[in-house]
Amino acid sequence: MHDIWNPWHGCIKKSEGCQNCYMYFLDRQRGGRGEHIYKVKNNFDYKVKSGEQLRVCMTSDFFLEEADAWRVDAWKIIRQRPDVVFFLLTKRPERVAANLPADWGEGWNNVFFNVTCENQR
Repeated sequence: MHDIWNPWHGCIKKSEGCQNCYMYFLDRQRGGRGEHIYKVKNNFDYKVKSGEQLRVCMTSDFFLEEADAWRVDAWKIIRQRPDVVFFLLTKRPERVAANLPADWGEGWNNVFFNVTCENQR
């Protein structure tokens, strides 16, 4: 794993596993609010070398409902870069199927899902 790509920032806490969220902690340290969700300026112009592996949405959730309008642009970038591996971070696996791109088919070889879960619920 080499780098991080945060196309948007902020999140809505989903479960008890979010109680001590590092992003909320860091935002508080900087005078920010973790629940403030926004598209990160210029992060859709992100320059990445071929062969890189990116963790996507370390400061959010790739399948966050509030990011639905921006996800189309993120999928476009991911589609254009089959030479880069994208690890999509989420606590919302129930939203994955409904938010995949139309040409997803059986999946893309450069996309992996990292689902965080803390219990069986």
